[in-house]
Amino acid sequence: MSEFFEYPFRIIGPTPDTIPMSRLATYVAELARLMGSQDAVHFSRIEDKSVSIVAFASLEEVPLISPRIRSAASGDVNADAAAPWRKLNEFLAEDGWTAEMPLPNSGEVIAFPGKSKTVAILRAVSQPTSVQGRLIRIEGGGEQVRVGLEIDGDLTARISIGSQLAQDLAKHFHRSVRMSGEGRWRREGDGRWNLEHLAATSFEVLEDATLDEALARLREIVPPGSGEEIVRAVDELRSA
Repeated sequence: MSEFFEYPFRIIGPTPDTIPMSRLATYVAELARLMGSQDAVHFSRIEDKSVSIVAFASLEEVPLISPRIRSAASGDVNADAAAPWRKLNEFLAEDGWTAEMPLPNSGEVIAFPGKSKTVAILRAVSQPTSVQGRLIRIEGGGEQVRVGLEIDGDLTARISIGSQLAQDLAKHFHRSVRMSGEGRWRREGDGRWNLEHLAATSFEVLEDATLDEALARLREIVPPGSGEEIVRAVDELRSA
């Protein structure tokens, strides 16, 4: 017999006595879409004190469900669960609530922040964009393939590229590359700009030179005695 694990979706704010049944149903429906594996995920109960919608799934489904939720929570706009993730947070924002979901067997708690009604996204723009990092992931079987770059020790996976170009890119796995294309940027209420997605149309392989190699090459390029002049020129540009 299969072992089952619970996924409690705790809505912080209402109680079972105050949340309308129709509103509760919208949360349950969107939660099912977020978790996926809809034939294998089942409703268990509503817990008291706060509104905790408890769903459960078999042990075999946990390796599919938990990464799916984690990927959406990380902001991956290409994740299969990205749309229901946004929808649940929109519901929470409309109601003035937040939520959380402990993932089984991990000790990890996924936060659903909703959105403050007074802090809205101010602006979204698309413009030519380039990012660079170490190529560590290529996945997908459609016309567009998802790419993951390691940038400053973190994985950035909000990049897609055409499948034909991806075949050439795969030859440079674990190399440093620069990917360029049309980037979609969004400005948050606190003024930060976030890259939501980069539809890359080209890439460039970068040389993986050590610092000593780079300095040796710089010495070959810069004439002897000209270092002070370069520093002075840079200072003048900064103060201009």
